[in-house]
Amino acid sequence: MYEKRHIASTILTAAILATGISLPDTALAKDWVEKVSVKRDGIDTKAIRVSANMGGYTAIKTKKHKFLLKLHARATKGKRIVALKIGSFKGVQYFEADGNLWSKSFAHREVGSGSKRTVSKNYNPSLAMHHIRWSGGNPKARCDANLQNLKKKGQTKQQILSKKHQVKAYAYFELDAVAARKNKAKKGWKMSNTTNQRGGYKYEVMVTCSSANNVGN
Repeated sequence: MYEKRHIASTILTAAILATGISLPDTALAKDWVEKVSVKRDGIDTKAIRVSANMGGYTAIKTKKHKFLLKLHARATKGKRIVALKIGSFKGVQYFEADGNLWSKSFAHREVGSGSKRTVSKNYNPSLAMHHIRWSGGNPKARCDANLQNLKKKGQTKQQILSKKHQVKAYAYFELDAVAARKNKAKKGWKMSNTTNQRGGYKYEVMVTCSSANNVGN
């Protein structure tokens, strides 16, 4: 009976992979990470400003934004968190290079030197706009969308651009947590004797769509 179930499972997995449908990260491996999350920690009142002229919105005026992040990971019983990696893109992996994408890794003493089942960290990076991946459009795109929405409601382009508007944008962050067995967590952990799991988050930021009449607003 076990052989039949094993064969059926193997055939099903092969069929899924052949169709190009992706499986969860932990579906084919031991899962030693019980929970992983990245969230906003605190109130972020700083708005990202988008400049405008009477032709429309022109550019993201803000150069950098400080993000208030809370990183959290918990390993299963008998395992320990040995590394974390936060990035602003999908598919963050601690053991993989990221090219020009932004990420930050934490290991060794930064996560308790392999002694902790649960690791929580506050991390507040100031990121340049080109390092941020957005969900649902970047701040300029959100201002453009608001412009089109207001036009559909009957306002003229001139009326819209003569005033400031507040909209929201969502920066995407993803945290990868790596766990090892307790006897390997302090020394000797590597890709082949660990497992990982990721969690993503859409971080809401306020956006000021500037008035074309006042470049200083």
